[in-house]
Amino acid sequence: MADISDVEIALVDQIVAALYPSGSAADSAVGTTCRIYRGWPTPGALNADLTAGLVNVTVYPAAKPDDCLDLYLDRVLLPPPAANLTSTVVGQSVVFSGAPKLNDLVGLLVDNVSYVYRAVANDTAASVAANLSELISADRPALYSGTTISVPGAVLLIARVAAMAAATEVRRRLRREVQVSCWCPNPLLRDSVSKIVDTFMIGNNVISLSDGTECRIRYATTQIFDQSQNVQLFRRDLAYNCEFCATVSTPAPVMIFGDLVRGAAIATV
Repeated sequence: MADISDVEIALVDQIVAALYPSGSAADSAVGTTCRIYRGWPTPGALNADLTAGLVNVTVYPAAKPDDCLDLYLDRVLLPPPAANLTSTVVGQSVVFSGAPKLNDLVGLLVDNVSYVYRAVANDTAASVAANLSELISADRPALYSGTTISVPGAVLLIARVAAMAAATEVRRRLRREVQVSCWCPNPLLRDSVSKIVDTFMIGNNVISLSDGTECRIRYATTQIFDQSQNVQLFRRDLAYNCEFCATVSTPAPVMIFGDLVRGAAIATV
């Protein structure tokens, strides 16, 4: 589930990409070192950086409370991840290789009869073959040796492996204003840094969060602070409305065999 900290982290990554387009090992887009981080700067560290000609860019939620928005996305089924276990059918035998993951579904379709085994912790390709062979043996002869299952007399033999999918349900949708502050030692750097960051945000207004969901970024306002008490501090705040959601994910089984009915014809898929 994403919260405001995930949004802040994603925004920091966006700003790093904007100011260091060639990577953090190369020079910044403005030619001076830019420190980009979450939170509010401490006065001592900020003054030292400004004196040295360095730029600070901070990401911090505004004091305004969250807006709770109407839900418009009920449930999304995410694509299942790739399975580590593979299966190869050769004649009347199937050979398994690789290592199954917990809850992987391994199935054999033998002459239109399906046999499915769900992997448990510490399963191996050999243990999967043994368990599937036992299921088949309840109906017809089946032999296994190592990671291979043989079904004598089988006319149709199909093997499939699928990982569990995840169903994600949106429980809350929020909008929060987040402030991107550019703290610079001179007005020229302030203008350059702010323009680069804002231009990048315009072109990248949907960002991915760590839980797989997305956050939509909309420009809110700009404020400029030239503080006379510190002649080295030139600051511009860029405020963005960040819309994101809180989700709950539950495992969802995947169908690996089924009957497709079209008219009077039935085909197994």
